[in-house]
Amino acid sequence: MIYAYLYKKTRPIQRVKKYNIYMFEENISKFPISKQEFSRLKVFHNVCYESVIGYLLHSSIDEVEQGFVLIDPSKTDKKLVVLLEGKLEVHIDSIDGVLADYIEEGGCAGEMSIFDNCNPSAWVISSTKCKVLIISAPTTLAMLNASHDLCLNFLHLLSQRVRYSNKVVCEDQYHIRCIEQYSQIDTLTSLHNRRWLEEMYTRELKRSHAGDFRLCAFMIDIDFFKRINDTYGHLAGDVVLVEIARTLNESLRPSDMPVRFGGEEFSVFLPGTTSENAKVIAERIRANIEKKEIKLPSGAIVHVTVSIGFAEREKSDSVESLIGKADKALYQAKQHNRNRICMYVSKDETFLF
Repeated sequence: MIYAYLYKKTRPIQRVKKYNIYMFEENISKFPISKQEFSRLKVFHNVCYESVIGYLLHSSIDEVEQGFVLIDPSKTDKKLVVLLEGKLEVHIDSIDGVLADYIEEGGCAGEMSIFDNCNPSAWVISSTKCKVLIISAPTTLAMLNASHDLCLNFLHLLSQRVRYSNKVVCEDQYHIRCIEQYSQIDTLTSLHNRRWLEEMYTRELKRSHAGDFRLCAFMIDIDFFKRINDTYGHLAGDVVLVEIARTLNESLRPSDMPVRFGGEEFSVFLPGTTSENAKVIAERIRANIEKKEIKLPSGAIVHVTVSIGFAEREKSDSVESLIGKADKALYQAKQHNRNRICMYVSKDETFLF
């Protein structure tokens, strides 16, 4: 046996024991992998031992210590690494980067670089002390030409890896969607927040421009909400906000979209709704909230009222201008004794109570 010095993850130099298989060229029976062990290797499953043994005599078996780098994307030497004993790690991004996968005994790595003639896309590092069969790219290709079953095994292996990659991508996309969804939800009331509102309004406005599509917006403010916080505390104020949100959901149609706009303000987006229908819905919300009894953590029962301003979209309206009109109508409702609804009528800022 001979020794070679190779690169290790944590130390610049590592001693690796190597078996030179050339010594077995004249006596295949002495090949250090028995026929039975050979058949247990996934890449050689159902492959005729005698059909490839001559090629494997031009390969080597290495014993490497833990942390040894077997495949490095910065290196151009393309090879197939078959794990005989131990466990390997696959890292992406960097040698200390994300752990993408493990390779168990019988598995292999490096075949992609042989097939596409590009540098490896990941680092393969020994997780434990390992014994590996190293097969050069030319030898691997020669064996593929010689064995139909070996080709099928590689196709099966690549299919498994593609499926695994697809699964990872799907899971990542699902997590991204969850994060995006949570970022658009108000954690207290479980309503959508202002960020979601702006995106949804933009989408619905595009739809409304495409045809004669009606669109109305509500701005809703809880009357004298500060008194509740000052008298009963902020936890009581949170209870009131949750109950208002629940009443909004109970009072609206499935197509309507309630939003916590900020603080004690709510907004409702009503696609396909005329100002006449919006007025009916706004009055229903106001009346349902007025008659609702809200029990606070202290046991006290309170009643609250809301003021509502609303406006119907005109063709020239942007998201901001539509909300601005509804907000002006809300201001008028609060200026006229609160607990009422008010509709923005025209550009000269007339209002209808």
